[in-house]
Amino acid sequence: MTVKVDWVNATLLHEAYWHYRIIATTVPWAKRAPNMPSELTEAIVCLCTGAELIDEGHGDILLPKGLIGEVKGTSSSDGDLSSFSPSSEFDKLYFVHMDPQTHDIYHVYDLGLNRKSIARIKVNNTSTFADHAKGNRRPRFSIIDQIIRPGGLKPTWKVDMSKRAII
Repeated sequence: MTVKVDWVNATLLHEAYWHYRIIATTVPWAKRAPNMPSELTEAIVCLCTGAELIDEGHGDILLPKGLIGEVKGTSSSDGDLSSFSPSSEFDKLYFVHMDPQTHDIYHVYDLGLNRKSIARIKVNNTSTFADHAKGNRRPRFSIIDQIIRPGGLKPTWKVDMSKRAII
């Protein structure tokens, strides 16, 4: 089963996350900002692609041509550490990065990769993504450092939540 995404609810998620982030980072014992919720990053990619959220089964989003999308993201200006299920399959990988200069802009990357194409990515000095997945461990790596920067990738879309627009 899938769920359609709309600008009104996506904007509510964005605003709630941003306010929570501000409050959480003012707490004296909070050492870092809270992670960006997957509900927000997945909704943003749905708005860009026309996909729908998958609420039962494998994958994050169902793309218009029936492909399964996996969505990762970060609001950190320092980088990311994306974690994957050892068993989930996906046809397209997307990455959402909140603009470090303004909280209303999100840079969205269609990375042009699927599960098989990231199998050889190193997750540490001795193991690959595939090695971790075969060992039933969650592969983790930086999409920014391992894919975006080396590939010189630019955002496929920019989303301005204050204008409810893809720019």
